[in-house]
Amino acid sequence: MVPPSPGGPGADVAAGGAPPPAVLMLSVGDIPGLAPRRRPRQGQVPAADVDLVDRLPRPQVWPTVAAWLQSHGTARTRQAYLKCLAAFLRWLEAAAPGCGLWEVTEDVLVSYKDQILTATGAAAPLLRGGRPLGAAAAAQRISALRSLYAYAHRRRVIGHSPAAFVDPPAVPKEGQTPALSKQDAAALARGLGTLAQSHPQDAAAVALLLYTGMRSGEAQQITVGAFAVDGGHRVARYRIKGGTTHTALLPDQAWALLEPLTRGRPRREPLLQRPLGDEPGDERMVPWDEDRVLTAVRRAARAAGLTGRVVPHMLRATVITLLHADGVSRDDVQAMVAHANGQTTQRYERTGVRLDDHPGHRLSALLTGRDGPGTS
Repeated sequence: MVPPSPGGPGADVAAGGAPPPAVLMLSVGDIPGLAPRRRPRQGQVPAADVDLVDRLPRPQVWPTVAAWLQSHGTARTRQAYLKCLAAFLRWLEAAAPGCGLWEVTEDVLVSYKDQILTATGAAAPLLRGGRPLGAAAAAQRISALRSLYAYAHRRRVIGHSPAAFVDPPAVPKEGQTPALSKQDAAALARGLGTLAQSHPQDAAAVALLLYTGMRSGEAQQITVGAFAVDGGHRVARYRIKGGTTHTALLPDQAWALLEPLTRGRPRREPLLQRPLGDEPGDERMVPWDEDRVLTAVRRAARAAGLTGRVVPHMLRATVITLLHADGVSRDDVQAMVAHANGQTTQRYERTGVRLDDHPGHRLSALLTGRDGPGTS
């Protein structure tokens, strides 16, 4: 167990320092993108996470946390950081009862990082299946906490950040999400026309992911007015991580599936919408969430005759891997999928497609006398 510190970073704020942020809301669930899911098909994030954060002390802690969540420009980032914070709060309650968020020390955060990476201590029963987090998932949690404490320090709510020297774990150069083969990706693309006849929104959503490599969260937020013609090319302009605007080329095949959804609709309306409730006559609509995108991808996979597990993020990995295998430069792929740096793009270059001509196939043929992939 980690004992609470009597004098954490919040204890050395100078008297008369800046007051905490004064947010114009009563709940973090009021922040766009963080509507609590209290009934099936309603809301965008687990209500339990919203309620947990809303129980933080006011005005000492909660206003700063709410302002920090609101400061991030995209719904996807807000949702990810809320999830990371809620996970940490549950661990903190179990590992150090009575330790407040501003009383956390560097040692507490080091213990948290170690436990989520090893599935030990108070973290073990809180992790799915009791299994340790992968490096990327753990890095996201630590990065979220570094962001929170840096924000609280900048707003002069705490005297220093306890997370400043707690580095996220090193992430492997190659990611873990698999990519589809070229044949399966082509089958997925061919099946979208059939899928559009019964589920036009699903076909359009998968077209956005498969033809542009955009993130699922970006597809969820894209609006009817995001589409334009630039230099004779059909494009989509949308907000990406960090709040900047990105332009993606839309091939004719993708636009044929998207265009019917734009007819006669307000430009600011989300392109992909679902009913808010199940009551008869309730015509309220909300943007898609991650579960709805997953449903669309699974429907597209079934329409294409794919039998393996296919999830939204696999399509982004597929786009990057196929382009890399076809000789497109990393810089061009990075620009297409809006990665901040080439190292991130490199993590998506899955080896499966590149292993077709691996010398190991030749060695196997020599040892067994049988031809395999990449042998002649």
